[in-house]
Amino acid sequence: MRTRPLLLSSVVLLLSLALLLTGCASKYGEQITKVNYYPQCYQPIGQLRQDENAVAKSTAAGAAGGALIGALIGAVATGKAEGALAGAAAGGAAGAIGGNIYGKQQQKKRDAAFLAHYAQQLDEDIATMTRVTAAAKVATNCYNAEFKRAVADYKARRITKQDLTDRYEEIRTGLQEVSYILTASYDTMTQKDKEYQAALADDYIKAPAKPRKRASKAQTQTISYKSSQYKAGQQDMLDQKGDTDSVLELAAAEFASYAGESTAL
Repeated sequence: MRTRPLLLSSVVLLLSLALLLTGCASKYGEQITKVNYYPQCYQPIGQLRQDENAVAKSTAAGAAGGALIGALIGAVATGKAEGALAGAAAGGAAGAIGGNIYGKQQQKKRDAAFLAHYAQQLDEDIATMTRVTAAAKVATNCYNAEFKRAVADYKARRITKQDLTDRYEEIRTGLQEVSYILTASYDTMTQKDKEYQAALADDYIKAPAKPRKRASKAQTQTISYKSSQYKAGQQDMLDQKGDTDSVLELAAAEFASYAGESTAL
C-alpha cells in the first residue's frame, strides 16, 4: 500500500511531462494569421501545424502509457516504491521513443497523401518538392488569387476600402507566415544536408568495441542519394520563398496605391 501514493505521483509526473512535450514551441514559429476571410488559403499551413502537433502528441501518449505500464510492472516485481519509480522512468522513455516512431510513420503517410492532393491542385511535377514547399505554393497561389479578386471587387464598388484593407491584412500576414515557414524549413534542410555531407566525407563507420570498417558501396550510395534529394528540395524551397516574397511585395505595392486614395469608392 505504501507504494500506491508514490506510484500515483510518478505517473502524474510523467503525464505532466507528456503534456509539456505537446506544448513545445513550433518549429514553424507562432501563427500570426487571423483567419477570417480565406480559410481555404490558410488550410495547407494549418494542416502542417496540426501534423507537427500530432507527432508530439503521439510521443507524449507513448511516454505516458509506457510510464504507467512500467510503474505497474516495477511495483509488482519489487513491491517497492523505488521499483515503481524506476519502472515508470524506463517505461516512459521506451514509450516516448515508440510513440515518436509511430507518429513519424503516420506523418510520412499523411505527407504522401497531401503531396498527391497538392499535385492535382498545382497540375505540375512536384517530384522534388517537400510537403512544406508544396503547401506553401498552394497557399501562395490561393492568397494571390484572392487578393486580385478583392481588388476587382473594390474597383467594382462591391466592397469598401475598409473591406479591402481587412482582406489585405489577412493576405499579408498569411504570405508572411508562409515565408517564415519556408525559411525555417530551409534552415532545417541545410543542417540535414551538412550532416549527410559529413557522413560522405568520413570513409569509415565507427562501431563500439569493433575495428573501424569502410562504409559499403550501398551505404555510400544511400547517403549520396539522400544528400542529392535534400539539395533538390532546398532549391525548390528557395525558389518558392522567392515567389512568395514577390507576391507579397506586389500586393503591398498595389494595396498602397488604393490606401492612398482620399475617399472610399
